[in-house]
Amino acid sequence: MKKGKKIFLHVAVFLCIIVLFGSSALAQYTNQEKIPGASQQQSEFVPYVKDIIGFGYATIGILAMFMLCIGAYQYLMAAGNIGKVESARNTIGSAIFGLVLGLLSWIILSKIHPDLVAFKAISGGK
Repeated sequence: MKKGKKIFLHVAVFLCIIVLFGSSALAQYTNQEKIPGASQQQSEFVPYVKDIIGFGYATIGILAMFMLCIGAYQYLMAAGNIGKVESARNTIGSAIFGLVLGLLSWIILSKIHPDLVAFKAISGGK
């Protein structure tokens, strides 16, 4: 294929992508579903993301507690079997690692800029 045709093809595909996806990105989105744990249904972007991240951190905590309980049960039921004890320790360690990872993600976001975890409205000016 000649170089001119190849460039024309790339430009045509790029323009099609912009037309197809750009028009839907510019349209105002109305949220259809309330995030669990949120005070109300949000249609603005910043409060919606805040609700999603809050739900994510709550999910991390609940799943970590659940996995800690499973690991403790496996450890109790191992009855001295070294393979089962090691599997239970891995489960408990992974649950604690997930909790630490979630906490560190929040700490890093707050150290980069406190507004990243406060989710204040984004303004264009100072």
